[in-house]
Amino acid sequence: MSAGETAVARANVQRKMADKPLVLVVDDESAICSSLAGVLKDENFETICASDGFEALAKVTEFQPDLVFLDIWMPGWDGIETLAKIKQAAPQTEVIMISGHATIANALEAIKRGAFDLIEKPFTIDTIVSTAAMALERRRTAKRNKANGEPETGFDEPRRRLFRHDGILSTGLKGRNLGQRTLRESVVLYGQGLHSGMKSGLVLEPLPKDSGIHFVQMGGASTVPVHVDFVESTGFATTIRSGAASAATIEHLMAALHAYRISNLLLKCNGEVPILDGSAAQFCKVIEATGIEEQGGDWFEIAVPEPIRIASGGSDTESLMIEPADVFSVSYELLYPAPVGRQDALFVMDGPEAFRDQVAPARTFGFMRDVEKLQRAGLAAGGRLDNFILIGEDRVINTELRFANELARHKILDIVGDMFLIGRPIRGAVRAVMTGHSDNVQLVKELRARL
Repeated sequence: MSAGETAVARANVQRKMADKPLVLVVDDESAICSSLAGVLKDENFETICASDGFEALAKVTEFQPDLVFLDIWMPGWDGIETLAKIKQAAPQTEVIMISGHATIANALEAIKRGAFDLIEKPFTIDTIVSTAAMALERRRTAKRNKANGEPETGFDEPRRRLFRHDGILSTGLKGRNLGQRTLRESVVLYGQGLHSGMKSGLVLEPLPKDSGIHFVQMGGASTVPVHVDFVESTGFATTIRSGAASAATIEHLMAALHAYRISNLLLKCNGEVPILDGSAAQFCKVIEATGIEEQGGDWFEIAVPEPIRIASGGSDTESLMIEPADVFSVSYELLYPAPVGRQDALFVMDGPEAFRDQVAPARTFGFMRDVEKLQRAGLAAGGRLDNFILIGEDRVINTELRFANELARHKILDIVGDMFLIGRPIRGAVRAVMTGHSDNVQLVKELRARL
């Protein structure tokens, strides 16, 4: 046995006897290395240190630590380079990035390359310990799933089952078998949350067949499936939640995934999907540029069995229904006071290109009179003149409309996204008059009840 093999065996025996996770701390500042290692030792971790990327990779290879705390800014290999080498040498070792000068781009690049999370200096003991605990829990889940032949995603079986059952295979509701799809590779988008105002990003990662679509907090361990059962709120946007995992303003992204028939995907964000320019156009561009991987298997569309109508808002001017049809379509009638007036639009899902050209570019909109009310409610903090249509008393204030009926088309965009909360593409004709997210979700729930 070589000296290296002897050291690995000795370390494994010691860790088994002590039942303590082994953590490697990597930082070119010795004071930070020693203080962080000391904190972790006090919290019942075994620790070793490295001062640069080269030494870190050597120790990862020799000792196979459970967890690595890795500084981004280091001489020689920087933290991102070192991260890539560590994940190649030890894929199941979790890595938490640390930095005093990180940007959202640094964080997203690290997550894309496999880091669990990024925490900023100066950090607190609670942050260090809680983040380490979540990272190790994800590692244990991945190892358990791998041993059981499950995808190493950390999704528990009840949530994965949501993707597969839903009664779709019952005879009267099963439409065409469209087959499953994911993206060919991971991709990152940057932006800002419309309602939170936080600078944010979005990572889209392929998932294996039969996984479904899930959101996860950046660096988080728990996920929330994109499914009507997990809708938390529909005030001005659609938000889903399961435990600590949540995602807000998901409807524009979901509309694009619906149109391109994406069935398996992991979506990482900081609690709210970036608003981008207020439409779904950028999501379509990203999907087309990244490419789609056909995964085969069963993925049946839902054929609406009979007309379903919901009572909408208690107003005679609002209505929403869906009825059997050969394809998916949405018609929308909108009636606001001047300067908007009446707008009508009809969209037929003849393929993703139709959605990309006719509906995706339509932007979200708001009225000047409602801005103060939204801000008092803690919403629209990220509203900017370039990411929504602002309507004043007598005109659109900040932009030229992309379509004469752009507002009605955007309402169709929201419906296409919210209807995908059923977990499958739908075959049916939707007719809507002056409705919103709450109505859309209620219709999905009614449809789900028929399953």
